[in-house]
Amino acid sequence: MINEKTVGGIGTPLVWIIDGQCLYDLAVKAEYLSVFIESDEVLDVSDEYPEYEGVTVRFIKNGETVEDFQTSEYFATILLSEPQVLSLFDYPYGHFVESPNAEFDGEKFIITNRNILHLPEWHPKNPNAPKEYFDKFK
Repeated sequence: MINEKTVGGIGTPLVWIIDGQCLYDLAVKAEYLSVFIESDEVLDVSDEYPEYEGVTVRFIKNGETVEDFQTSEYFATILLSEPQVLSLFDYPYGHFVESPNAEFDGEKFIITNRNILHLPEWHPKNPNAPKEYFDKFK
């Protein structure tokens, strides 16, 4: 059984997207990334945990239980809606995403609550940033 305190912390920032809208973001520790990225089904199993006041979902991959996750009704609703889950490291402007103030156009994030056009599209310490992007600043 895991929860947001268990999986959250210093790690890979993920974002959950439905219809291009970034609805939730959370930095996930490396040992839990596959739970969120590789599972192919999420089920509400709250009835198995009547003592928990929130919602418990079960992540499944290839018909096998991966992990049960206790969370808020808001996040559970997102998880149960078959969202797109992306690493914020992998796309331009990902380091500026603060859900729900961002959208994803399929190639990059669009920040909706402030002007970031004068800011770099990649964080300088992002290991996934294209090398040629930083070469132009040398």
